[in-house]
Amino acid sequence: MFRSITVKICLYAFLIIAGLSVLTESQSRFTPTEYVVRKIYLTGNKSFTTRMLKKQLNLKDKRFNRTKTFTRRLIELDRILLQTIYIKNGYIDCVVSDSFKVQDDGLVDLFYFITEGRQYYLNKIEISGNTSLSESKILDILDHRLEKPYNPIRIREGIKQLRTEYANIGKPLASVTDSLEVNDGIHLFIRVTENPTMRIGDVKIMNNKLVREKPIRREILLNSGDLYSQKKLNLSKKHIFETGLFSSVNIRLADIDTAQHALNLIVDVRELDMRYLGLKFGFGQDRGISSGSEPYTSFAMDSEWLNRNIAGRGSRLSTKLGFSLNLTDILMRPKAEAEIVYIEPWLLGFRSSNSFRLFINNQVLPDQEITRFGAETALIYKPDKRFYIRSGFEFNGIRFKYEQDTIKIKESDRERAFKIDIRRDYRDNFLYPHSGTVLTFTGKLVGTFLGGTQDYYKYEISFSQYFDIFGPFVFAYRGKFGLLTAINKNEATPVYEKFYLGGGTSLRGWDDRKFLMVGDDPLGDNLKVLTNAEIRFPLFWIIGGEIFIDGGSLSSDMASLSNTTYQWDAGFGLTFATPLGPIRIDFANILNTQKWKVQFGIPYAF
Repeated sequence: MFRSITVKICLYAFLIIAGLSVLTESQSRFTPTEYVVRKIYLTGNKSFTTRMLKKQLNLKDKRFNRTKTFTRRLIELDRILLQTIYIKNGYIDCVVSDSFKVQDDGLVDLFYFITEGRQYYLNKIEISGNTSLSESKILDILDHRLEKPYNPIRIREGIKQLRTEYANIGKPLASVTDSLEVNDGIHLFIRVTENPTMRIGDVKIMNNKLVREKPIRREILLNSGDLYSQKKLNLSKKHIFETGLFSSVNIRLADIDTAQHALNLIVDVRELDMRYLGLKFGFGQDRGISSGSEPYTSFAMDSEWLNRNIAGRGSRLSTKLGFSLNLTDILMRPKAEAEIVYIEPWLLGFRSSNSFRLFINNQVLPDQEITRFGAETALIYKPDKRFYIRSGFEFNGIRFKYEQDTIKIKESDRERAFKIDIRRDYRDNFLYPHSGTVLTFTGKLVGTFLGGTQDYYKYEISFSQYFDIFGPFVFAYRGKFGLLTAINKNEATPVYEKFYLGGGTSLRGWDDRKFLMVGDDPLGDNLKVLTNAEIRFPLFWIIGGEIFIDGGSLSSDMASLSNTTYQWDAGFGLTFATPLGPIRIDFANILNTQKWKVQFGIPYAF
């Protein structure tokens, strides 16, 4: 009897385990159905065309090369988007509802039902309670014209800006409210309660344990007794954060005294680790130490030790050792560099960084080897991330080896140079720009009154612009000009400073630096002209395409420029969108020849 029960229990246990195994396996093989939008239907829209409204939606109709995965969240976002379009155009009573139908094949049809309602126009604006700001100033801030469709969203934004404007003139407690009278049109009432003008009492800094107060206070634009300004407060917060000493910065109001018309500021900071030891590596563009070359795609690896806060003063000291490999010529020896850098964030009471750098770097090219070592001091002015000026002096030694007419030549120079770099970048996106411009200028004066063994000047200027031409298509172009000239016309310019063309970021029909050749060796020259133009567009998924044309020339001086043949290449490419930027594979043909080159690059050529 006992044995029979034991057998039954074992049998039941086996069946349960087997059932669980089958269930687990079936669950592991289960993949949720992915629903794809087939068609979007709009009904009730009379004031706006279906095509115009659909262009604004996140979800799209299914096309042969485009599908959009359906989610309930996206259909709700698009419903709100449609309703917002109508409200912005005066249809303040508009209602949009939605539904969807799932087909047997997993495709989904979406339906949006629009009840437009009446369109209202702004007939009158009545402002009361304002004394510090004029009525015309308030109307400019609201940015809404009479006899135009009433836009409550713009009014909300204008009221927010109006409160900020009052806060910038010492009235952070000002109150601005609005109300409507709706008849044949909209009668808008703006009521302002300005409240007292406030001044700064004490400025207190909290939670700084490693950083002294002085490096923080010098970044604050508001002092005791100053008129309160929201603009200066926000800028102070930005400046403190840009010191690189803190992970977060917050400035809040405290002890508001409406009788004495004063308030205190509390600056809360959270400090970073002041010492850092790390290793960084990744892909990007590098010019190497051959300053006349165009950038190439490289793989770089850097090790760095950093102290952000020498003696609690916010000064930085770092040592760095780095290597980078030219991916267009992986047989080339990596560039190697080492440096020690000291940065003082303020100089003579001005908010501009001063750096002092000791360096040595070496790069071996197929036909050349360059070693530079020395010291550099520079003044850096960077009011924001889009504008940058760097100027200073560099004192370096140069060891240069190259081959000319099968003869190996070694040169040794001492350069004393004044250098300046300017960059103005107003692109809408640094990796995937659709609009904006980039202007760069680099220049240096070597020798003359500074001494050394070389006397020359060199500069390079570049301008790029980006346009949305239609839909997702982007047109981009660039012009670049460089000139190297000896001060004494009877002397030759140094070989290691000459300009080169060719490669994935200049003339894509030629290999890197090999636009001009003498035998098997690249040839540089004193004057460079480069132009690029291309159209960029998406294809499907993360893959995009580009069509381009490049042109350029190298010549010895301005006089010979008109006699120099300007050469062209053209081609097409594929891009793969990544968080690092687009990965490119370009196919370029030198015009009027059968020569094709394949170029690999990260990110765009310009």
